[in-house]
Amino acid sequence: MKKRFLVLKIKDTKTIKKLVKNSSYQNDNYWKNYKNLETSNQIYQELTNHFFYEDIYIYSGEEYFIDITNYLDIYRKTTYQLALDLKNKLTKKLAIKFKIGLGTNIFLAKTAVDIITKENNLDIAFLDEKEYISLLSNHKPLTDFWQISNSMALKLSTLQINTMEDIRNYSYEKLYQEFGYNAEYLINHSLGLEPASIKDLEEIRLPKTISACTNFNEIKSTKESYYELQKLLDFNILKLKENNLYTKNVYLYIKYAKDIKRKDIFSIKLLSPTNSYNELMNQTLKVFNEKVNPFFPVEKIAISFSEIIKYSSKNESLEANIKKSKLNTLPNCLEKLFFFNKNTKNTSFIRT
Repeated sequence: MKKRFLVLKIKDTKTIKKLVKNSSYQNDNYWKNYKNLETSNQIYQELTNHFFYEDIYIYSGEEYFIDITNYLDIYRKTTYQLALDLKNKLTKKLAIKFKIGLGTNIFLAKTAVDIITKENNLDIAFLDEKEYISLLSNHKPLTDFWQISNSMALKLSTLQINTMEDIRNYSYEKLYQEFGYNAEYLINHSLGLEPASIKDLEEIRLPKTISACTNFNEIKSTKESYYELQKLLDFNILKLKENNLYTKNVYLYIKYAKDIKRKDIFSIKLLSPTNSYNELMNQTLKVFNEKVNPFFPVEKIAISFSEIIKYSSKNESLEANIKKSKLNTLPNCLEKLFFFNKNTKNTSFIRT
């Protein structure tokens, strides 16, 4: 069976921005990473009611890539019928309008939703390689296409390359000289090709850390801080479980009141990777109780999970996944967390 991909994109982002404006998530950093928001989490949860999480890739808070190849037989629907049914169900459930791109690879599905739906005022559009070559070979500007930035388009224009057809007709050797590895996807995309799968995208974007922090409006006692820490841990552990991720290292950052002029960073090394709620909660709270001075008032708390791996295959052990992962144990990632509004409700999920 030929592959089929679906790109789901929020059509009316003004609705989401209004939700953000009317919530405590008004900081720009929340908008840039707004898949933390309840609305985006609801979209993802709804998608997992229809598809296995392994077939879903969260591209951004407003856009999701899905490999629907195997679901056409499961649901006994055509590609278009499945897309229409999904769009209608999500809109009815969440009161948000969506548009959908369909394609024989991820790039074509993304192009369908970004260009074809927009140019033809459609909610659902499909592209295969033949239609892509026919319809979009001379489309301008190049920045309308996925992964072509303004700076790349400017550099291409200096080579008299302004369309996908120009890329196809240009010397591939010279493209590699100019763009290095990026020439590969320029050439592939000019031909309507994209070899990457959902699994490939997930492996590329495996987070180095999962972090959250709280800045207090008022200085908190150690006892009050303990309960705030539990909330942060709840948030981080949920992110692990939602994405089938495991952590082997926990960093706890405590900044005390200004007059104390002290901060502590505690590293908690786990025996093996885990996303167990009880283990992560108990180990972290134990360190908090044993190490944090109970007489020092607290101004800020951050928690960060590092050495993140994804257990993605039934045939591979966790240890095998550890060896494949590029693990990062930089504790200074916690330092970067403290740029949020001083509001105890402002807890952020950051993927670096």
